[in-house]
Amino acid sequence: MKPALQIQRVEDCQEYLETVAEQYTAMQSIAWYIDQIGVLVKSFAFINTQVAVSKEILLRNKKEAYNVMMLSAKTNNLIMSLSLAKDYIAAAISEHQYNFDMCDRCRSTLDLTIEALRSCLSALKAEYSVTRQTV
Repeated sequence: MKPALQIQRVEDCQEYLETVAEQYTAMQSIAWYIDQIGVLVKSFAFINTQVAVSKEILLRNKKEAYNVMMLSAKTNNLIMSLSLAKDYIAAAISEHQYNFDMCDRCRSTLDLTIEALRSCLSALKAEYSVTRQTV
């Protein structure tokens, strides 16, 4: 069974990432960073699926908008310029484009956040190692 697009969950994930980012600037424990990475990796799996679903919907609707435009142009014996055709299709699929963009941006934010947390975790481990050697 194909997964459904859950854009509200994607938007909620993006909002969570924006909200929790403030916590990453404060020094936390190694266990806390590991827990956060675990939470984000779980979200990453969901968001990756949502990117695929939203892209499939976008492309299907783009094709449909193109077919409708061509049928209408042929029926009315119209010739459309390329820029007008692109604008027509873009307007017809704007909501689907938004959904895809939101999923893609959330995936990018998750990826960058996970990498940043891994860097923090590495720095904490290095600091811990140096502290243990001096004691």
